[in-house]
Amino acid sequence: MKRLLPIMFLLIVISACKKEKQGDYSESITKGEKWGVKIGSTQAEVFAQLQQAGKTLDFQYVAIYARKPYSSPEKLIKILPFYYALTVYSNTGTLDRAVFLFSGDKVQQIATGGGLTSNVTKWPDGAADDTAIKVDDPVSGIGAKLLKIHQLPTYAAYGFVLSDKPLNKPYDPDLNNYSDWQFVFSDFVSSSVTGASTVKLHFNAGKLERMDHDYREAQIFN
Repeated sequence: MKRLLPIMFLLIVISACKKEKQGDYSESITKGEKWGVKIGSTQAEVFAQLQQAGKTLDFQYVAIYARKPYSSPEKLIKILPFYYALTVYSNTGTLDRAVFLFSGDKVQQIATGGGLTSNVTKWPDGAADDTAIKVDDPVSGIGAKLLKIHQLPTYAAYGFVLSDKPLNKPYDPDLNNYSDWQFVFSDFVSSSVTGASTVKLHFNAGKLERMDHDYREAQIFN
């Protein structure tokens, strides 16, 4: 009986620890690793780790905090191929925008409009062919066209917003300038409950300092 007591005590401790992680909870990770993402890694190293974690946990993008809209396209030219979409929008007067979706190294789709958008084959519609961005244009070439479009008086005040960073494209060195990232993933806890994780990554002096993990469960109603 005496030999069984330590084992029973250990089982009680393990059971208590498991209960702490059931249901909603939050945690901050400052040592070691989780999901293969390692504290102390550089931004480039973390991105490579997230590429692997994304395959296991089934997420495809990383959000970059504090990345403001660009007021001109000059800084976008080199980094556009690292993203899957670009939005060009009017920040004065009536809402107007053009959304460019990329597939591989080409423009796959162009949608324009205000609240509701419609697909078009080129934008701006009245611009010359060497200026307008068209479906099937190489992504590496639209930067030069954006420069021309931005010089047109109608579009001189337009802003530029990049999509979240996709994991299936190479690392963007510009991410070294941003210290807060976020990714989200979810899974089924049971046939009637789903669990969602929001993970915020905090970098300091170029190294991953902390991961804030917020986990929430929700009932599935059929």
